[in-house]
Amino acid sequence: MIQHLRASLPWLFRAVGAVLLYLAILHGLPGPTALGCAIGFLVGQEPLSDLWFLLTHRLCGGRLYCASYGRGRALWSGSVAGVPVELGLRPTSGFLFPWGLLPVRAPRLRLWLASVARFGVHAGLGAWLAASATELPRGIGLGLLFSLAMTAVTTATSPVNSLWAVFVMPFRPGSVTVDAESPSAVEAERFLVRGRISEARRELGKGTPMVLTAAGIALAEGRYEEAERLTDEAFERGHTPADSSVAFIAAMALVGRADAGDQSPARAGALLEPYLVRLGVHDRTLARDFLPAAELARFQNDPRAAVRAARRLSNAVGSRFHRSLACCSLAAALIADGRPEEAREALARARRECPGLARIAEVGRMLEPVEAAR
Repeated sequence: MIQHLRASLPWLFRAVGAVLLYLAILHGLPGPTALGCAIGFLVGQEPLSDLWFLLTHRLCGGRLYCASYGRGRALWSGSVAGVPVELGLRPTSGFLFPWGLLPVRAPRLRLWLASVARFGVHAGLGAWLAASATELPRGIGLGLLFSLAMTAVTTATSPVNSLWAVFVMPFRPGSVTVDAESPSAVEAERFLVRGRISEARRELGKGTPMVLTAAGIALAEGRYEEAERLTDEAFERGHTPADSSVAFIAAMALVGRADAGDQSPARAGALLEPYLVRLGVHDRTLARDFLPAAELARFQNDPRAAVRAARRLSNAVGSRFHRSLACCSLAAALIADGRPEEAREALARARRECPGLARIAEVGRMLEPVEAAR
């Protein structure tokens, strides 16, 4: 319920903003100013926020794992300054920037300074335009300030990149534990995003292993019990089931054990369903972008629903590692639906995306008795 309310907050703010803008126009707000308000609000939510993040994240030792823009089918993937970048078919309002923190001196102070810089520039630009400009520029300033207010509410308790970090963190010394990563861990995560598993494991071994990266590599190499143990460790360190990266690895480790024959599909489904309920994605309409939900449909003898969800995710922008996992899920669902030729094609795509993924061989073994019976 709480997750549903949090997801609704941005839409509530947009609705309130639209109503206030309409009322202001009825009470004589000039048209150019009203247009500027709309432009400032839209630009302030993502494009400017992304720009401020890119300009300030290194102040606190931040390093990008990857960057992506758009949704749907991946159109292009490459590398910019060593960072994997992907572009999707359908435009979105902003970029997605998964990132981590390198060890730095005074990390809490640096984190606070980065947050102050990010929101200070945003607030300063908005206030300057609203106070000193007229018509369209003044409206843009007002829109920027309203978008900042929305950010303040929707990220109220986030310890990173939020106004909470600006105003609360300095007075609560024990409120944030900075989990810094070694440079080799960041590089290992980038290799994993690119689907180069052996290089990711080799890079991770050069420095202090990070729990989530190590868990992702264990999942990729078929060491599912180790992946589950590492995600349990992540939960003990303060991560919650709402952290999508931890939840994804933990859930897919359950799926991997079923595909490898370590437990029955019925048992995997019985374990997976309550786990997804805790995550708030038990409703399949809420789980369109969460691969384990597609696997749950397969375990519950609904292979066609699993095929639809996995096929969409097998083409999605993000990372080669995740697309390869989705291709394997698609192949498993197609096998359950009696379509072995299409399953073989899905496995070939999985191999192209991430050649060393252990799950490819496991799903391939599921295909063997189907082909032998033909």
